[in-house]
Amino acid sequence: STSSNATGLGGAWTLIKTQTVSSSVAALDFIDGTSDVVLDDTYETYLIVCCNMHPANSAPELRFHPGDGDFTDTKTSVQWITRMSYSGGGVTVEVDGSNDLAQGTGGQTVGVNVGNGATDSCSGHIYLHGPGETDTWKSYLYDFVSVTANEMEGCHGGGNIQQEGAIDRFRIDFSSGNIDAGSVSLYGFSDA
Repeated sequence: STSSNATGLGGAWTLIKTQTVSSSVAALDFIDGTSDVVLDDTYETYLIVCCNMHPANSAPELRFHPGDGDFTDTKTSVQWITRMSYSGGGVTVEVDGSNDLAQGTGGQTVGVNVGNGATDSCSGHIYLHGPGETDTWKSYLYDFVSVTANEMEGCHGGGNIQQEGAIDRFRIDFSSGNIDAGSVSLYGFSDA
């Protein structure tokens, strides 16, 4: 189905595009107006769903790069929280300022220590609000879980994109190595 009801929200999510990795790639790009991608003011809120993202290298970070014209010009800042669970039963929760770009222009880390073992991967979602707006601030929220060997890490964050003009593209990649498997889907929310 190309759309589903958003229970309790009075609207519907519409599937815009899914890209599935069938052979190793450096990144997955979604660019407004290219290959049926819509990322403009058609929808007020977009949902990016990453499923079973499997890296070629061991323990890289999964990153989100919003942009307009390229993937390096926007400035992002985030409040970043990580939760780790270890095989021995230990759990830690911490605010981790080291993963906040603090108005930097690189990709924002959304998942950490992603394993490349047969059953390791990273999955989660990003809500991107108002990318078609021409004011300076756009907001995003994310929630991801990474699995590697005997460890699971949950990364949760929310922040802003400081960019005059609309955001018309985003990229998903790993901090090192290729994406060996996984899929990324883009949805738009219609409130009518």
